[in-house]
Amino acid sequence: MLSISSLSWFVSAALLSAIFVVALIGPARRIDLVDHPVGRKNHSASTPLVGGIAIFLSVVLTHFFIGELPAQSVTLMIAVLVTMGIGVADDAHEIGHRSKFFAQLIAALLIVSGTEVHVMHLGDIFALGDVVLDKWSYLVTVIAVIGLMNAFNMIDGLDGLAGTQVVIPLFIFMGVAHAAGDARTALELLVLAGAVSGFLLFNLRAPWRKRALVFMGDTGGLLLGLLLAWYSIRLAGSTTSPLRPITAVGILAVPLLDMGSVMFLRMIQRTSPFAADRQHLHYILLDAGFSVSQVVGMMAAASIALSMFALFAEAHGVPEFAMFAGFVALLLGYLVILANPGIVTRLPGSRLASSVKAPDSLG
Repeated sequence: MLSISSLSWFVSAALLSAIFVVALIGPARRIDLVDHPVGRKNHSASTPLVGGIAIFLSVVLTHFFIGELPAQSVTLMIAVLVTMGIGVADDAHEIGHRSKFFAQLIAALLIVSGTEVHVMHLGDIFALGDVVLDKWSYLVTVIAVIGLMNAFNMIDGLDGLAGTQVVIPLFIFMGVAHAAGDARTALELLVLAGAVSGFLLFNLRAPWRKRALVFMGDTGGLLLGLLLAWYSIRLAGSTTSPLRPITAVGILAVPLLDMGSVMFLRMIQRTSPFAADRQHLHYILLDAGFSVSQVVGMMAAASIALSMFALFAEAHGVPEFAMFAGFVALLLGYLVILANPGIVTRLPGSRLASSVKAPDSLG
């Protein structure tokens, strides 16, 4: 079990994150670092985009108090700073997709060139033996990092959604690292989970609060995607890692399914895969009559269920090709739902939700 001292660092990170959120709200409003409710956006008031900054400051300060920064911290910190810079710039001025992609590429290249955190194999996903990447490892690692950065940034569409989709795999990866005897990685993940939890205190809706007080912004989505890529590759990227690669995919399934389906749908519609729209599952559920809190809860439950299934399959030796086939089937099903949203609106649960729609469904 985790020690009391480890849990105290979780609490410290959460408290620091909450303090930074409160401290940054005023300055953010003064410099217009806020998200205004225009277009497809679901919120009703201009909301400070300080969550990502607060999470970053909390993690750094907590590790400073612990007395050490994460392993290979110099290169990782540079990649984080590049990500933070482009995230803050986009939150403040909405820069183009090309600039964001270029910054993500730089961050990914820093990791593959300056660290040993690489995707070395994909496992036996085709029933033909372990797919060892060799010289392709660098390219696949770059794709994995950029993919996860975009996946968590793109799913940030409702109050509390991205934060819960981040904190669930953080806790699961923390448990995996702890069970594998990697106390340092487990502590790093626990600190990060604490920082995200402190942010969620102001981002999740509650009976006494009908809207989020702050958002994480692109700064938070890109940062947390980068860090989850870092830890998932550390825990599943090599043949000696405690997890198989497909198991890590299962733990991160909900954001990956959403990103893959949405981008594919946009491409077949001949629009930019990075164009913002309301074709995400969370918007379809919201339009079907479910409240924001219900949608966030359902997607959190789906993330937990898929993670538990992936860990169960790992523990019981389910073949990797079977797990991969299951993921592909889920992806196709997800795509069918996004392409035919009427499937959701015809569900009995959605009609019931529509008739008793909670007041927090109004953005």
